[in-house]
Amino acid sequence: MQNRMKIGLAAAAFAVLGLVGAGSGGMLRAAAQTEGFSEGQVKSIEKIVKDYLLNHPEILQEAQEAQERKAEQARADATRAHLPVFYKSLAAMGPDLESMSTGKGDVTVVEFFDYNCGYCRKTLADLVKLMESDPNIKVQFMEYPILAPESKDAARVAIAAGKQGKYFEFHKAMFSAGRASKDTALKVGEQIGLDMTRLKADMASPETDALLGRIADAGKRMFIDGTPTFIVGDKLNPGWTQFEQLKELVSEARKEGCKACAAAGSAKDDKKS
Repeated sequence: MQNRMKIGLAAAAFAVLGLVGAGSGGMLRAAAQTEGFSEGQVKSIEKIVKDYLLNHPEILQEAQEAQERKAEQARADATRAHLPVFYKSLAAMGPDLESMSTGKGDVTVVEFFDYNCGYCRKTLADLVKLMESDPNIKVQFMEYPILAPESKDAARVAIAAGKQGKYFEFHKAMFSAGRASKDTALKVGEQIGLDMTRLKADMASPETDALLGRIADAGKRMFIDGTPTFIVGDKLNPGWTQFEQLKELVSEARKEGCKACAAAGSAKDDKKS
């Protein structure tokens, strides 16, 4: 985030200085000339603006921060708009995702994660605590291997473990096994007693890669570019999410309901009618 701000601030500085520079292509010069200012007046305006910015450089940062807030708001609006589509895709994947979930209840906590994500590892303890404190929730895990090629190998093994009814057991053991890779994941599978012949066949099946592709598409539509990211009801919460935050998200969803879920259901019913 800090690096993005620095890059954006530098870009804003170059842009503004470009506007007030002496080049005839500057937007400020073009605007001034459109308004009928003389060449001398244009140069005076350019000097006034440039001097002001050089004497008040904090204006650049304020402008950059305002631009970032606007971009974040636009992204949040787009995310909310896509939630019904996300829930429709979640329902469509339901049978394939069922083995990658745990618990049953009136609120579903969806987590996009990567086995090589340190914050996902930290979040797991809080998630387990949440499930223990509130048995009336369902957690839907979404394999989202975006950090390394090895992450995708581990995700394939995880999906295959789910076909043997041991997804959550594998999930917890995998986060305790160190850096995720194909070898590490296979060792974990062996340790928890999976049928290794079946496991290797399932992880290499076209259906496994197809499911990973569908999950990836769902995440991209929600503009998810980091892990962990949680979706609970109408809220999307990126980053390390601790117990109290998770508890609050569940409480809000339980109290307010899920408008996006209802919209997804209505769209589905309309299509059938």
